[in-house]
Amino acid sequence: MKIFRCTYRAGANVKAERIEAESQAQLIDLLSAKGFLILSIIEEPPAAAHRWRRGRKVKNEDLVLAVRQLATMIDAGLPLLQCLQTLEDQAEPGRFREVMHALVEDVTRGQSFSESLANHPLVFDKLFISMVRAGEAGGFLSEILDRLSTYMENAAALRRKVKSAMTYPTVIVFIAIGITVFLIVKIIPVFEKMFADFGAPLPLPTQMLIALSRLMRTWGFVMLGVVIGLFFLLRWYAKTPAGRLLFDQLKFRLPILGVLMQKIAVARFTSTLAALVESGVPIIRSLEIVSDSSGNELINNVLRDAMRRTEKGEPIADAMRASKYMPRMVTKMIEVGETTGRLDVMLKRVAAFYTDQVNTAVAGLTALIEPMLIVFLGVVVGGIVLSMFLPIFQLSNIVS
Repeated sequence: MKIFRCTYRAGANVKAERIEAESQAQLIDLLSAKGFLILSIIEEPPAAAHRWRRGRKVKNEDLVLAVRQLATMIDAGLPLLQCLQTLEDQAEPGRFREVMHALVEDVTRGQSFSESLANHPLVFDKLFISMVRAGEAGGFLSEILDRLSTYMENAAALRRKVKSAMTYPTVIVFIAIGITVFLIVKIIPVFEKMFADFGAPLPLPTQMLIALSRLMRTWGFVMLGVVIGLFFLLRWYAKTPAGRLLFDQLKFRLPILGVLMQKIAVARFTSTLAALVESGVPIIRSLEIVSDSSGNELINNVLRDAMRRTEKGEPIADAMRASKYMPRMVTKMIEVGETTGRLDVMLKRVAAFYTDQVNTAVAGLTALIEPMLIVFLGVVVGGIVLSMFLPIFQLSNIVS
């Protein structure tokens, strides 16, 4: 037996349900015999290929495109259920199609769109759900979805720029480590045997490098195991509340990168808060959502403190001004926004300003990193080569 999802008109009512049948033709005959007007019939994939796990994520590109299309269709006057069915039908088999099918089933059972989204918290975050809920309550869901897609596109663009800026130096550092290990483990032993025949004391840098080579050849796998274990230990610790706070403090203290990290965090939280406030989400709820989305625990703590103090009647700007991690310009713009009743406008301006600052900083950092890496490689590789050739430079003294 196959399972079909059917939408049909029974009298004045439109119904949607899942029905088992041998074939689509048999199902059409069955519904027609009852006098129903068939609107759509979609065969569901086999159960084994259609298991839905709520924890799985979908590609951000698929989600952004779907939100944009959903906003367009709803703005054109199409019913929400039909829009979701259309998105499911055109989706490629895979995770995203499973997500859309789950949403269609939830909405068919009578759940609201925001409630259906809340069933999948790792796919749709609090920001997404809260904005959709506000759009449902205010009757402007299409506008909210359009804002969401724009926000998601901008956030993804910011992530791509930061990621691309860090990819090049990361690759170069790993190449440098690989070259260094190769020289120490494979090349230095050749020189060590040659220097042993001289029978004279070697320069201190050469002795240290030979000792390091022996250590790595003897305990190399143990050292590698310790490094890997330490990496996973730090990774686990970084996911704990205390670890996130410590590592985020260290990020802000890094030379050059620290300022960039702060600007990225400010750009994220101001753009998110602007989207929520503009969509009509209550300010306390907005601060609660944003306090988990800035990407830095220090900024998150500032926002949580602002939420608690705002609940007691304090202005948001006064609550944020007490923190040294919140730029003065941000608190001043928020204060102006609260005073004039245009908080969302001021937040959008701050977000645009810091996004431009991040783009400029990333471009400058990319230009600065290349010569720094060249110098780094020169110092590391050149230091090793120089240490091994020092005895050769002093060959006349060693022979005598």
